[in-house]
Amino acid sequence: MAAKASPPICADMRELNKIIELVPDDRKHVAKKLAHELVFMRATLDELKITIRGVGAVDLFEQGKQSFLRENPALKAYNTTIQRYSLLFKQLTDLLPKQTQDSADNALYDFLKQG
Repeated sequence: MAAKASPPICADMRELNKIIELVPDDRKHVAKKLAHELVFMRATLDELKITIRGVGAVDLFEQGKQSFLRENPALKAYNTTIQRYSLLFKQLTDLLPKQTQDSADNALYDFLKQG
């Protein structure tokens, strides 16, 4: 059974749709795919933040008789995902015509400030 989109995800998609409207028609299909991935990644980043705040940046790893502190796997996943997230935003803005990129950069900045 498919999960119902939560309100923050819908709001994120509405914000990105404003940017997609500025993309030329021949590139809109790609822009929509990128936007859906961005929304998913943002939700994933929010979940990872909750985990990191709850457990911390490091955790105690035990294997047999050994135990040591290590980087929280959620932090590692967060760092990787945030890099990919930034790259997707760049790809999305690169789809825009040059004259609208400046105004879209402001819209993207506003979107990022929300998170």
